[in-house]
Amino acid sequence: MSTALYVVISSRGDWWVDFEGHASGPFASKEDAAAEATQLARFAAHSGHESEVLVPDENGRHRIIWASDSEPHYYAPSAAE
Repeated sequence: MSTALYVVISSRGDWWVDFEGHASGPFASKEDAAAEATQLARFAAHSGHESEVLVPDENGRHRIIWASDSEPHYYAPSAAE
């Protein structure tokens, strides 16, 4: 199973959350977009999907700030399921 990536991006002065080419937003700040991305990723994780949230740092390089494998209640289905 592939990992769902929720990517925080900046465009035209606003912040957005991109998931598979579909943007959510705009958000007033990078922090607001990151919080929404984390909520979306947690929902996906609790539905059994691996997920990560990526946010740009001060140099524009995206860093993982949350990953479902770090969530204590995340259920990862085995390959046999």
